Amino acid sequence: MSEIKVNYDEDADVLYISFGRGEHVMGVVLTENVLLRLDTGKATGVPPRAVGLTFISYERMMARRQHQPISVSLVNLRHLPEDLWRAVLDVLTTPPVSDFLTVNLSLNPQTPPLPKLVSA
Repeated sequence: MSEIKVNYDEDADVLYISFGRGEHVMGVVLTENVLLRLDTGKATGVPPRAVGLTFISYERMMARRQHQPISVSLVNLRHLPEDLWRAVLDVLTTPPVSDFLTVNLSLNPQTPPLPKLVSA
């Protein structure tokens, strides 16, 4: 993998992190402030890989987070087709992306109502 490049546009408050170039690149919105640039591998037949990350309103986002890691919820990705969802999950959980983001897994149990007891 090539060298990671980081560029910050102070006027726009956007942080760009580049992991290299890609042939068939698409953007995947991870949160309202974070975009994953993903090479799907369709043009070259290689596995999907991260090309970069874009953080919009970076300074404001970091001020609100108070130095906590940036976390991505998988709920935000449920609209993706299954093959793309799996590719994004794989890319998010491996370096270099996992060096910048964490994936948030949470349990939201759907408890069915308990049946009413009936006297015999």
